[in-house]
Amino acid sequence: MSTRTTQVDDLRLVAQPSAVSCTELFVRLLLTDWSLQSVLDEAAATAAHLVGEVVDQSHPARPAFLTVRLRLRGDVLLVEVEDDLLAPRAPRDERIGVRPGPGGGRVSWCEVSLPGGLTAGEVRLPHRRDRRTLVDEPVSGDPVGADPEVLERLLNRLNGWSG
Repeated sequence: MSTRTTQVDDLRLVAQPSAVSCTELFVRLLLTDWSLQSVLDEAAATAAHLVGEVVDQSHPARPAFLTVRLRLRGDVLLVEVEDDLLAPRAPRDERIGVRPGPGGGRVSWCEVSLPGGLTAGEVRLPHRRDRRTLVDEPVSGDPVGADPEVLERLLNRLNGWSG
């Protein structure tokens, strides 16, 4: 199995209870975009479990920050949750790996097998245009509008889940 990461995306959150539902939505949107609907439920549940562990251990008055990260590598989807808790406890689930995080916290992770012998290099990824940044754009004071194409894609995906 190759250890080279083919695709990666992440989301930074505050360890509050709403982080669990934000994580589920992030995973569902991303895996739909990556055409990996067959592992969507397992990956969303796994990510929500890992984030829930951080939320449970975080102090409500001083919540931790966490990063949810999905990686395609070899024949697996790697679900990672990095936190900055000062004295994190290991997750209660023994199927989950834990390693020290770069900032002193931890990275909890779990591998989800890709369907039907698929490898990361074979996953159909969306074609993305170059990202626009506010740094390159002149500051005019006018409100920044949303890209109608992105909004339409988001609404179509959300409508598909509500039925």
